[in-house]
Amino acid sequence: MIFRPEIAARLWDTWLYHHEGTHYLFYLHRMRAGGGYDGMSVATSDDGVHFADRGPIIHKAADANWLGTGMVWRAGDQFMLNFSEERNGVQEIFFAESDDLLQWRRLPDEAYVCRSDPRWYAEDPMFTSQRWDCIWVLPREDGPGYIGFLTAVAKDGPPGLCGTAGCVLSDDGRHFRAAPPVIETGLWGERIEVGAVEKIGDRYYMLLGVGKSHALGSRHLSDLLAGECGMYVLSSEAQTGPYRLDPGQRLLLGNSPKRLNYFARFYRYGEQLLLNHHTVPRQQGCESYFSPLKTVHRDAAGILSLRWWPGNEALRGRPLPVGLEGCEFYGLRSGDCPVEGGRLQLAAAAGGLAILPVKFDLARGVILEAELTFQELSGPLGGVGLFIEGDPTGAGTLLVAQSDGRLTTGPYTSPTGDGYAFQPEDAKPLSFVPGQTQRWRLLLRNEFAELYVDDELIQGYTLPHAPSGRLGFVIEAGTATAADVRGWEMSL
Repeated sequence: MIFRPEIAARLWDTWLYHHEGTHYLFYLHRMRAGGGYDGMSVATSDDGVHFADRGPIIHKAADANWLGTGMVWRAGDQFMLNFSEERNGVQEIFFAESDDLLQWRRLPDEAYVCRSDPRWYAEDPMFTSQRWDCIWVLPREDGPGYIGFLTAVAKDGPPGLCGTAGCVLSDDGRHFRAAPPVIETGLWGERIEVGAVEKIGDRYYMLLGVGKSHALGSRHLSDLLAGECGMYVLSSEAQTGPYRLDPGQRLLLGNSPKRLNYFARFYRYGEQLLLNHHTVPRQQGCESYFSPLKTVHRDAAGILSLRWWPGNEALRGRPLPVGLEGCEFYGLRSGDCPVEGGRLQLAAAAGGLAILPVKFDLARGVILEAELTFQELSGPLGGVGLFIEGDPTGAGTLLVAQSDGRLTTGPYTSPTGDGYAFQPEDAKPLSFVPGQTQRWRLLLRNEFAELYVDDELIQGYTLPHAPSGRLGFVIEAGTATAADVRGWEMSL
């Protein structure tokens, strides 16, 4: 939402490193549209919001089919970077070093290559998938040296269910050797990817990316994980695992229909633990964006969630006039929706929209905030939320806090013989208490949206349509109010 490459054609996986007041954003890139991922680039920022593209730092070798993602760490007086390359269906991991995080030197392949070990990991791509990709490096807890966690496929296990979190060890942070996996084999499909591992409080937490599985023999995973794709959280008391999914831990970042927000990584910024990720367009040929950083929150039960990072206040640019008078109503009677004392009353036996009388520049981006209060339910299911217009007929996308305790998101279609229709694509848990006021914050740029309620990230969503620039409120089967409505242009 906030950064895309100026030199490369497209970014994908992202990770960050903070050094001497500068945020270094590294990203996997395609140098030409339609090509494979063939290198890495870096961008820099003073505030973690506004990034300047510094261009490519690593290119794949000429005989490699493509280059895969990595991570940056410190070993002695050098910065280190790992990346994978694939040849004839086999991935191996290579390394580069730098003095300043901008200029990188590839280390000699044979002297530093990290390979999987057939004692624990799949090695024949003719019979099974083979992954050996993206080491996330930490100092070892049990002695000197380093430990790394990576995407791999176990040697033995049920067909289609051998995806695993591999492990590697190093004495010097430069030469890595394989060690046994750190999660149980047979629980996950082969479309999983290890994002990052960090110690938070008294436990270690692993970010695990999961893709929806349609393969025979592993389709049950779609039911096990509620069909949702994205980043899950596994945890362990020990650094070396085993890492398991806590039944109380919700999906940290993701969506049901596809991976619209993906490959999250932890980002240590001083004493703060943040999370970064990229946002994926639905339309072929469109560009992915780096998304705003989030704060990682751990509750008393050890469950992780994502919160608004105060540094994102730098996104607020020019204040925008947002008048409630003059709203355009669809399915509502204006007499039932008066404006009193800066507060818009919303009332509907069935449901409808109140669209704000202003058009926002969504190519630049907008932040819209409002206090929403659902007051009284008049049907079996009701709610209140935000509307993002797609076309002038009143069709678009809804984000609705429902009386069943869910925040649903999806397209609101144009009238048919049955009138307007809301077709939720995704749902996230959200507390719903009549009479309780909640502060909603919507970030919207082009088709990319993020919604925070009382500073907690509830939903990251890619719209299934181009937005027109008009926003508003939706009410269903009840009464509600919208107050203290404010807007800002993004300072991008």
